[in-house]
Amino acid sequence: MRELRGRVAVVTGAASGIGLGIATAFANEGMQVVMADVDEARLEREVAALGTDRVAGVICDVGDAAAVERLADEAIHRFGAVHVICNNAGIIRSGRTWEIPLPDWNAVLSVNLLGVVHGVHTFVPLLLEAGTEGHVVNIASMAAVLPVQGIAPYNVAKHGVLALSETLRMDLQQAAAPIGVSVVMPGRVPSRLGRRPDDPYEPPSDPAEPDQLPAADVGRIVVDAVRNDRMYVFTHPERVADVESRFDRITAR
Repeated sequence: MRELRGRVAVVTGAASGIGLGIATAFANEGMQVVMADVDEARLEREVAALGTDRVAGVICDVGDAAAVERLADEAIHRFGAVHVICNNAGIIRSGRTWEIPLPDWNAVLSVNLLGVVHGVHTFVPLLLEAGTEGHVVNIASMAAVLPVQGIAPYNVAKHGVLALSETLRMDLQQAAAPIGVSVVMPGRVPSRLGRRPDDPYEPPSDPAEPDQLPAADVGRIVVDAVRNDRMYVFTHPERVADVESRFDRITAR
């Protein structure tokens, strides 16, 4: 999808972090953007900052399939179409694998994995029906290829997002559909991922760690991936060697 100006994108988890960086990058390319999030106050602030002439905000819990369907209805009602869906919303819960409470497992899998499933299930038929170029962006994580100790539900969900994205791309290719798929595997990016929705508001800040990448840079990387139909998107290419080492260990048995 080379031409983005005038197209419509929907971004979940868009009120902060990577989602906000992507929504901003899309808007800066001349796209109309529907920003979805569960944090109403933060969402209203960011929509106002970007401009209500080109951006709309929708409260949406992606773990609720009916809510995602309403999100699609709102997007079409506001802008008349959807060309890009970015399934980004995510949460994290930590602890030893066997000690993490089941409600925390369910919460993470509901948002981080089923939220992407709901996005695909709702929006891909709309993209197919339109018959024009479209693109699906699924935000996974380096945890999709390099599991991190202490966050088992997150690791499991992100591995699932990678597999879902790969299968979706194969299915769309088999159907000869003009719809691209990108799975993004970010490294460290300043975000509110570990925060609860009712945590006090803090304005975005510069990266606190040297290996952290600003969310705005991730947004620009995603724009490039959509334009060039890139499937696997690493925001931190220096980590790819670690991924190769992991798969070497797997294949060595």
